[in-house]
Amino acid sequence: MRPPGLIMNCPEVKAIHCIMDMKQIFNIVKINTSMDHGVGNRYREWEWIDNEDLIPGYVFDIYGHDLTIVSVDEDEMEFTYRGKTFRINRYWQVLGTPQYGVQGEYIPQQERYIFHFSRSKEDICDWTEKHITDLVIRMNGNNDEGQIWKNIPLLREIIHEFKDVAPFRSEDVNPACKAHYISCILKNDYLVKTDTPRLFQSLCELYRLYIDFGLSEDYDEDLNKEFDKYYFRYVDEWIYHLAWIMDDPASGYAQECWDWFGKMLKVDIVQATPEWEYVIYEVEKEVEEELKDEPRGMGFCFGYWSAKRAALERRGIQWRSPSSMNPRVMFD
Repeated sequence: MRPPGLIMNCPEVKAIHCIMDMKQIFNIVKINTSMDHGVGNRYREWEWIDNEDLIPGYVFDIYGHDLTIVSVDEDEMEFTYRGKTFRINRYWQVLGTPQYGVQGEYIPQQERYIFHFSRSKEDICDWTEKHITDLVIRMNGNNDEGQIWKNIPLLREIIHEFKDVAPFRSEDVNPACKAHYISCILKNDYLVKTDTPRLFQSLCELYRLYIDFGLSEDYDEDLNKEFDKYYFRYVDEWIYHLAWIMDDPASGYAQECWDWFGKMLKVDIVQATPEWEYVIYEVEKEVEEELKDEPRGMGFCFGYWSAKRAALERRGIQWRSPSSMNPRVMFD
């Protein structure tokens, strides 16, 4: 059984699942984009830092600017760079900055940075397409059952498996193959963008990196036929808005970007905060258990939103439901 939209053209290898106590490197990718009549040429540089150097107070010179480690543990690292403080999950997050000095303006040249952790290039970890395909099949089943929230840990696992590539590759995996998987995940709506914006951002940033680092020989006949070569245009637009939202959810421009994601319906900006994303999976699991015997007919959404609001409030998060955010809209 193959998930919809996926092709199986990479050799299956023995699954070796690497864990977080393996040596990691901190990757910083600098992206310079030159725009000429709407056509972008992207130039990339990258640096990586071994985990032995990741100690609080340590300062690195990264592309002419100080990057200072504030705190670091097995799960997350907090650091400052170019006057901003960032927090990144070491397991699954891929963090992208906005184009510096730009808010909603067209400029001929843009500069941004992407941060993520990966396994050390000296470690040998085989990537298995069968394992990823099994995860995607499970996500498809969760969608069919109307329980998209169950995809959150599955997507984090996929990102953890995927994010070790750029600029590294092996005989068994290439960036184009991974980009195809991510585009299928995005096109099939295996996550709610406004429920897990950092997860969504990580997928988008990885997709764009894989497009950048892919080589012509990565595209075999089947993949070349299936691959949407223009999908990056949608992803670039998402990346632009997400970067500003993640940079400072409280800013006025971040609110404009957030409303752009909501389209016709307004969504509480609290969902763009890290505090929300840290707990939303556990909240959904708790609400599912609480309402498991309730009929899923008309009016269920109001009971669901009430239980969800209470669960979030117990965790110190004040949340406004879709009905509160959109008082003139009829929900059933």
